[in-house]
Amino acid sequence: MLGPRLWPRVFCTTANARLARQFTTSRSIRTSGILTTLDIPTKAAPIITRRLSQADDHSVDHEADQQFSLNWRGATPQTVLIIKKANDTNVDSALARISQWLHTEYPQINIVLEPPVFDQFHSTLPFVHKIPNGMHTEYSRIIDFVVTLGGDGTFLHVSSLFEKQVPPIIPFSMGTLGFLLPFNVRDFQLQMRRVIEGSATLLPRMRLMYSRFKADGTLDKSGGVNVTNEACIHRGTYPHLTTISCFLNNHLLTTSVGDGIIVGTPTGSTAYSLSAGGPIVHPLVSSMIVSPVCPRSLSFRPLILPSSSVVKLQVHKKSRGRATAYMDGRDCGELLQGEYIEVRKSPYPLMCVNRSDLAAGWALDINQLLQFNRTFSYPHDTPFSDDDPNSREE
Repeated sequence: MLGPRLWPRVFCTTANARLARQFTTSRSIRTSGILTTLDIPTKAAPIITRRLSQADDHSVDHEADQQFSLNWRGATPQTVLIIKKANDTNVDSALARISQWLHTEYPQINIVLEPPVFDQFHSTLPFVHKIPNGMHTEYSRIIDFVVTLGGDGTFLHVSSLFEKQVPPIIPFSMGTLGFLLPFNVRDFQLQMRRVIEGSATLLPRMRLMYSRFKADGTLDKSGGVNVTNEACIHRGTYPHLTTISCFLNNHLLTTSVGDGIIVGTPTGSTAYSLSAGGPIVHPLVSSMIVSPVCPRSLSFRPLILPSSSVVKLQVHKKSRGRATAYMDGRDCGELLQGEYIEVRKSPYPLMCVNRSDLAAGWALDINQLLQFNRTFSYPHDTPFSDDDPNSREE
């Protein structure tokens, strides 16, 4: 992580005043010195095409065939949303530097911040825009791509801002773990140029659509909600184990007594599901994971299901305890006996800017970040010196 000294302040009082005067005359919709997004035209959707591999053997699928390329229709994107981790001075400095660089190199691109972040920065970054209060649909109307500065939680937050399709995301790692974040913030200029110029590689990360139903089968809320990691039913703070019936495509799969059940994505396979004993699934494997949480059984093993599956989790009518529904760790309310959730594949994946060599990057991440198969051998990192390219025979 970069130290504060590497991110110097880029503004002075005189420069701020000059920029403020410039943008006062160039924008028509402005309230009390605040730029809003109301004057930004509706975006033109980019062209996202599947990459074609250069492999000679086309009888088998190649990794590149499952990734995508970005095309801005011969123009440059007009609006970027920057999302940052809260209460971190290094992240604050990174946001200021990236915003200033964007404004200098691509002055035609509008920079949008979330309202709380805008309130923090608009005095020093007078050219940034704010989503007006109560106009959540503005995100989907104008944002061409998103930059995240933080950890995996910051990345997941983006999904909640868009009701359906999420614009391409460039995730920069400035958090605690960063398993989902392939880029170091030191390289932001190179990665941003690739996205703006349309030469970036996109990785589609499957999402789930969560719907909640009452005991009589009526939908508890309109439409489905998209989740990135997992949907879960858990006993929460209740002292009794909960009994949950799990259905696969309307067929009873099992009834579990325990703390809960998780339905996750390949992206979520390294999150809560992994802590519950679930498998690690490569992001290009289109699938759903069902993982029990502390079941009162030794034979309830995690399952990997086709992504076309519909999984129903229902609190059993004879369950001693009630349960709580969670989406990506967020409390979505209590479920009473007989109530249930349905989880299926979402038609709106997250399109994430990624390394061009996904296999090498993924293998590196699970080894360096998750310490995959790290033994307790000491002092060697591996029990067999032949496996270590840095080892030498004495």
